[in-house]
Amino acid sequence: MIFLDTNIFLRYFVKIDNEKENQRIENFFESIVEGKIICFTNAMVIIEIIWVLEKYYEWLKQEVCDNIELILNTPNIKIKEKKVLQSAIEIYREINIDFIDIYNYCYIKEQNASEIYSFDTHFDKLSELYGEIKRLVP
Repeated sequence: MIFLDTNIFLRYFVKIDNEKENQRIENFFESIVEGKIICFTNAMVIIEIIWVLEKYYEWLKQEVCDNIELILNTPNIKIKEKKVLQSAIEIYREINIDFIDIYNYCYIKEQNASEIYSFDTHFDKLSELYGEIKRLVP
């Protein structure tokens, strides 16, 4: 398997002025979907994609979420944290909390933990809306 870095996805999502390059990346992803190439990536790459699309390219949250779901649902791209990322994207669509906090909340739940040490009150709101994770302050 081959690791896919952030810039590969960004090049696919953000078309550049070079039609030849755009076609090459389009063909590359077609090869992945067809199973000619099997790849993997991780949550850090997904988080970086979200940050770059929102902060640098100023994409709307819904468009970012749609494209992240496209990655998560693409055959032959393996992501160990896929279930956590899918849960996090669902919540991220609905509320105005940073993705990384939502990801961490979903990760805590996936690990069957029930508490977090944090000064971040976002966890209180997440717990209120989506299930009990008790925030503790040291």
